[in-house]
Amino acid sequence: MFLTVALGAIILLTDRRRGEICSLLKVSPHVRVLILSLFLPFFAILTVEILHGKVIANTLDSPLRFLLPTVVFFGLRRIINFIPKWVDLTFGAGAICAAIMALYSTADLLAARAESSFLNPIHFGDIALLLGVLSLVSIRWLAHDKPWIVAFKILGCAAGCYASWASQSRGGWIALPCLLVVWFFWNKHPVSTARRATITAVAVVLLVSAFASSMVRDRFEAIQTDLTSLSAGQPDSSTGIRLELWKAAVKLVEAKPLLGSGAHGYRDAMPTMAATGVLTATAADYGKGEVHNQILAYAVDYGLVFGLLSILGVYVGPAYFFIRSAKIRHSPVQHRAALMGLMTAVAFAIFGLTVETFNLKVTVAFYSTMVALFAAFAYPVDNSVNATDDKIPAAQ
Repeated sequence: MFLTVALGAIILLTDRRRGEICSLLKVSPHVRVLILSLFLPFFAILTVEILHGKVIANTLDSPLRFLLPTVVFFGLRRIINFIPKWVDLTFGAGAICAAIMALYSTADLLAARAESSFLNPIHFGDIALLLGVLSLVSIRWLAHDKPWIVAFKILGCAAGCYASWASQSRGGWIALPCLLVVWFFWNKHPVSTARRATITAVAVVLLVSAFASSMVRDRFEAIQTDLTSLSAGQPDSSTGIRLELWKAAVKLVEAKPLLGSGAHGYRDAMPTMAATGVLTATAADYGKGEVHNQILAYAVDYGLVFGLLSILGVYVGPAYFFIRSAKIRHSPVQHRAALMGLMTAVAFAIFGLTVETFNLKVTVAFYSTMVALFAAFAYPVDNSVNATDDKIPAAQ
């Protein structure tokens, strides 16, 4: 990530025109929304911690990684026309590498669920699935792909789905139909009927393949079993613990709604929650790690004013940017980039409903960098004569 940011900074500072960024922010409201949404988590968390009188450096590391990719956006959008056409192969390549890692971890290391050395099964499966979907959507994005490239991208999709299946992560499986719906209803495409027929066929194949697996069915049936156990007074199950942790989070938000409990507030409240019987010892032990919901995690620690606003902005801001960019620009390449950026934002919003996605540096770096890259492709510098939304005044 830092190499990407450094390259973006070099591009941005090379032959830079005075007032370029300020002018862009002035004439493009959706760019302001994007930049604000990426800046907000860092400054919101810093503000809350200052007000609590307790600034903890490691809590600012992940939010800082939202901020840095803005440099990538401003720099990369100037050289989009010089980016090699093969870069869209990286989604498939990443998904294939994830599949190889999944096979290695389950077949050789005998892990129950596929994972890597730096990602647990949930994050590993979620990111692999997203890479697989992006590989499929990127067909004929930057060029008229040759048959072997189309085959490679389809293989990337299959590999990403396999890695997700091997991880047994239900959050990614829930996100899959939602991403297909976004793709289906995306209207910036010259052959809508053929596209929707293709997407429908892909959706049917993926969903039928998924639920043909006894393991997938068992994982979803386990939710009903967990809920039955919870209603019988036995909450210590995968689903039951999550629900109990969410209830505890709501109680903490109600107690301190404006500024939250401060950095690590939820974690520090776990011993008391267990001692008073609000949570079982097992649930409280899991709660020391995370809330298992990204929105609640920010709301508990940083309040409804700063925390909730900043985390919702991380999803809504980029989504608005990509939708707006697709309306302003008319290039199929830019429209496809906007679609993939929107799918990335939607995917992470869904992932974050059952797990904290931004408490790990690698996941927040992946998300923010992907958003910046797609944003640069969706809204590059437009030097055409009639481009009024992106004109930069000449330096005086």
